[in-house]
Amino acid sequence: MKHSTHLHDDASPHAGHVHGAHAHATHPRADDLQVPESASPRTSVLGWPAWRRVLAVLPVLLLMWLAVWWASAEVAPW
Repeated sequence: MKHSTHLHDDASPHAGHVHGAHAHATHPRADDLQVPESASPRTSVLGWPAWRRVLAVLPVLLLMWLAVWWASAEVAPW
């Protein structure tokens, strides 16, 4: 008996095949799958340009500085 690491050396890995009492269906290849045009990949914040990252962080940074200024004020602002 010849031992091999592959069960089906000559068959395509995407072809239907049988193992004993059960059969496997044909699986589509990843190259054949169609991605809808409306699907947009998510981009990381780190992939944004620097100016957009600054604009995204700026409101939070300003609120934090306002909180520090308010906490250090001698007189309550109300």
